[in-house]
Amino acid sequence: MNAARPNVADDVLAIATRLRGTIEHPELRDEVQSVVERLQGPLRVAIAGRVKAGKSTLLNALVGERLAPTDAGECTKLVTVYQHGLGYEVTAHLRGGTSRPLPFRRANGSLDVDLAGLTEPDVDHLTVGWPSSSLHAITLIDTPGLASVNDENSRRTRTFLEPDADRAGAADAVVYLMRHAHRSDISFLDAFMDRSVAAASPVNAVAVLSRADEIGAGRLDAMSSAARIAQRYATDPQLGALCATVVPLSGLIAETGLTLREDEAAALRTLASTDAEMLDRMLLSADQFCDVSASTLTAEWRRDLLDRLGVFGLRLSLDMVRSGRATTAAELGPALVEHSGLPALRRELDTRFAPRARLLQARSAIQALRVIARRLEITDPASAAVLDRDLERTEAGTLEFAMLRAEHLLRVTDLGFGDDQARQLGLLVTAPDPRTALGLEAQTPWPTVRDVALTSISRWRTRAADPLAQPAAVEVCEAATRRAESIFATAAGAGS
Repeated sequence: MNAARPNVADDVLAIATRLRGTIEHPELRDEVQSVVERLQGPLRVAIAGRVKAGKSTLLNALVGERLAPTDAGECTKLVTVYQHGLGYEVTAHLRGGTSRPLPFRRANGSLDVDLAGLTEPDVDHLTVGWPSSSLHAITLIDTPGLASVNDENSRRTRTFLEPDADRAGAADAVVYLMRHAHRSDISFLDAFMDRSVAAASPVNAVAVLSRADEIGAGRLDAMSSAARIAQRYATDPQLGALCATVVPLSGLIAETGLTLREDEAAALRTLASTDAEMLDRMLLSADQFCDVSASTLTAEWRRDLLDRLGVFGLRLSLDMVRSGRATTAAELGPALVEHSGLPALRRELDTRFAPRARLLQARSAIQALRVIARRLEITDPASAAVLDRDLERTEAGTLEFAMLRAEHLLRVTDLGFGDDQARQLGLLVTAPDPRTALGLEAQTPWPTVRDVALTSISRWRTRAADPLAQPAAVEVCEAATRRAESIFATAAGAGS
């Protein structure tokens, strides 16, 4: 895929940079500058979902420390962008376009931001600069919950993330948390999918079955049950058309595993020494667990452990301590993280988002520049026409957009290809190396690569011309033909 046009984001950056140098309207020039900065910065990934889906907890787990507040109730009321910084700072970006620094402190491990006289309606979003290695390659956006009791909180999320004719979406990709597939979840994912860019596809969205440890009343097999449910959602045609995959996750277990202290592990060891029958009764409910006379471990400690681990986390931790598999914080922490589903989610982000980061940024930038072009038509129609033309030319010549769409169609749609043909198409539209894309060995000579590419061009061009083929199958075959043509050009240029 990279052999065709490895620098599509650079092409879009060049368009934005040229526009920045010629545009006269100061507000539009600032917007173009924002596009340039986004293309030059890390991938921006939003964490979204309904109220209390576990968004802030997941953000903390991904960063590796407690920053976003996760107390009971609706914590996130303003969109907050967490990005890498050289120091520690919080900035309010106001609706009028200005910004100002805000005072803050750490309270119970998370940030407590003082709006310093501002009201929530004054603020478009907050930016938190934090010197965390986890934020080098990715900027995370925490959002207020959808379907909030306060409609204004939900509106902030939709305004910030969902693209429309007047405003581009502020994220390149989204991790969407859901307890189950509610119609409002489907509605958000459908709105987030950018259809203004050619060959729109949901490759920039991953769904998370959140708070998965609560499935089955927190039994020890809760995560296995959640994995089966997530797999069923992932193969659902409606949801599969809107996100790349569905991953089960216990954000609470992940966050606690990453930040578990040795005094908490000691408290778990004390709790594990409780009579087995009594301990089983305690774990039946939160009230019984926190009963003053239930254990020699103080009720305050038990409440803290329940907040940090939940019922499933407690059962899992105590099972590991009592069996001797993990008894210290150094042993328990990684084991909890592994059970939480966070490593699987990280792998999905690494395979779905990271290799396509620049391409996803290019999609977002094209979307933003189209909004600017529409606004530019009022004051400078000639420049707007040039911008539209440049964007259309870039999209039409960018093979990667078609590859993204073809990959998704192959994954979620029965296109009538046999297993061998589906495998060949899958390699063509996903493998970055030209030889691998054609199913060849790494050391295959270029003349052989050229001949095989020519055969592939003929095969998929013929299939694309089949009048009885499904439209989606035709689209995939046309994309495969274009990829084979690009490989042929590369092989021909490489000579012997």
